[in-house]
Amino acid sequence: MNTLRLKKKEDRRIRRGHPWVFSNELEPGISGISPGELVLLEEHSGKPLGVGYANPHSLIAVRLIGRAGEEVGPALFRERILNARTLRERFCPGRDVYRAVYSESDFLPGLIVDRYSRWLSVQVLTAGMERMLPFVMDALEEVYRPDGIVLRNDSVQRTHEGLSLEKKVAKGECAGPVDIDINGTRLKVDLLEGQKTGFFLDQVDNYGLLDKIAEGADMLDLFCYIGAWALAGLKAGAKSALCVDSSGPALSAAEENFRLNGFEGRSEFVRDDAFSALKKIIDSGRRFGVVVADPPAFVKSRAKLAEGLKGYRDLNVKAMRTVSPGGFLISCSCSHHVDRETFREMLMAGAAGSGRAVRLIEMRTQSKDHPVLLAAPETEYLKCALLQVM
Repeated sequence: MNTLRLKKKEDRRIRRGHPWVFSNELEPGISGISPGELVLLEEHSGKPLGVGYANPHSLIAVRLIGRAGEEVGPALFRERILNARTLRERFCPGRDVYRAVYSESDFLPGLIVDRYSRWLSVQVLTAGMERMLPFVMDALEEVYRPDGIVLRNDSVQRTHEGLSLEKKVAKGECAGPVDIDINGTRLKVDLLEGQKTGFFLDQVDNYGLLDKIAEGADMLDLFCYIGAWALAGLKAGAKSALCVDSSGPALSAAEENFRLNGFEGRSEFVRDDAFSALKKIIDSGRRFGVVVADPPAFVKSRAKLAEGLKGYRDLNVKAMRTVSPGGFLISCSCSHHVDRETFREMLMAGAAGSGRAVRLIEMRTQSKDHPVLLAAPETEYLKCALLQVM
């Protein structure tokens, strides 16, 4: 195993438990390492810090995966995937749909595994984890005994690691969308063609916000995808739901999910850009007791922070203007470059721009199957604010 050494005084963050080492924190010598190769990381004095995998072509040059001297092999993967399952079973009792492995937070950097009942959807994001995929697959088979496994290796993050993009069934047969249950709501989820790994599991705990605000309300669900927020609202007693998304396939899937749950007569589906749809709604004078704005990440990099915050502000100004007086807005951001305080400041600016008085009732984060590694703030990315708009 090759050894890489940190520059002087660059070990503090690593010692606190952060698993990433950036290329500018290392002494020269990484250029001879092949992408994904296991390395021993040392502090400047030569004291071992841990074992990780390296990529000389990535800004994150090393991702730590074990202690110095720890063998990175089948036993390590089996233990960590089993420990991750044990945690989910404690905090998500009775559920068979959850994030089974959350990368750095489960001490398996570069690996995402989502469980959809008897199916697993796997994302490998780094060259190091790609090399270890046989260990991953064997451990998942042993721990879960799934009917099938889908590889959703189509994230653009793979290109930054020099990896190709692909989607394929690695085990079983996937003839179409699979049936899942989310809090008593039936959903059909397309593991091969759906967004991310098929669904967004990070909001599952937050659907419960609707239980206290949806009764008797007309609801607007922006960026609705396959309709999970709107379905949760209707289940909680909303009168109707207007679902807006720019994707035709997503809206078709949403309509099917409404039929599955018996809500087809209380829903309306509009294919449109959310900003365009909001302008039309504002101009029409139509208002809603509950509005949900759960957009994709507007800030893909720190360099795009100012531009992305402007997008979030504009979205929230318009969304607040569509809320009936005394109604509620659930506003979300999944951009990890936007921290909680910055998000709150953006909401304040949005409230001022909307001309409405707005109260923050509750601020939430991602569901418990997406635990946050305290030493790595990047693992906390979701903000979900419940706001009352006066």
